[in-house]
Amino acid sequence: MATQKNPDEIIHLQVKPGGQARYQGKAFGDRATIQVRRGDRALVEGPVEEVDPSALPDVGDRPAA
Repeated sequence: MATQKNPDEIIHLQVKPGGQARYQGKAFGDRATIQVRRGDRALVEGPVEEVDPSALPDVGDRPAA
């Protein structure tokens, strides 16, 4: 028996490098992270993949150039 996922759960989608995604009339550039309800996942257009937000680097932790 498959586990049913909660459509109200918030998921994080990251735009793939070199790509552009659209959601609710807004455009997101490559490597942007979009937070959406799992039930709205099909509304995101473009090359994205679900990611674990705790595994993403925090921009505040990057060394200054």
